Amino acid sequence: MSEKNREVAGEGGRAGGRSSQSVLFETYIAELDRLRRIAAGMGLGAADAEDALQDVSVKALRQRRKCKSRDEAVRWLTKVTVNRCLMHHRRRKRFSRSAAEIIKRRTENAVEPAGTDAKAIAAEELEIVRQTLSELDGSLLTTMALRYFCGLNSTEIGQALGLSASAVRSRLREGRMILAKRLMERGIEP
Repeated sequence: MSEKNREVAGEGGRAGGRSSQSVLFETYIAELDRLRRIAAGMGLGAADAEDALQDVSVKALRQRRKCKSRDEAVRWLTKVTVNRCLMHHRRRKRFSRSAAEIIKRRTENAVEPAGTDAKAIAAEELEIVRQTLSELDGSLLTTMALRYFCGLNSTEIGQALGLSASAVRSRLREGRMILAKRLMERGIEP
């Protein structure tokens, strides 16, 4: 655990007795090996398990719900760990399906060998898309990158950026509309 997490956990307990946050985070620290075994048992590799447990630790620090006992905190941490592991598996499946679909489309389109002209046009279109993306407002670009390149849903993006899920969906819609309009102006059908 990092020094920053230790400091945050320590500060929560100093402010006039033990807060529910410090109880939850102290339980997280005490049960970390058990949570790692749960993540490993659910099929996550070491790096993926650490990512999932990092998410759990952040959620434990931000948790507003009061845990009355250590057993309740353990149950909550176990439930959140299992949910994070399941979310990781869903993302992996979604990525695998998307990758399989892209490979399928490429093999269907690869029947005719692409000529130099087609490659040049594709490279030019890719460069136009990159330029158009770089011209987007930072808040729109961030939400679009998290959604379409990282596979996060609007609730997860909202948690990461401190926004409501509806605000994230609004930014995604606005970003898609601006991107489509600019690409059409440059002669590319989105």
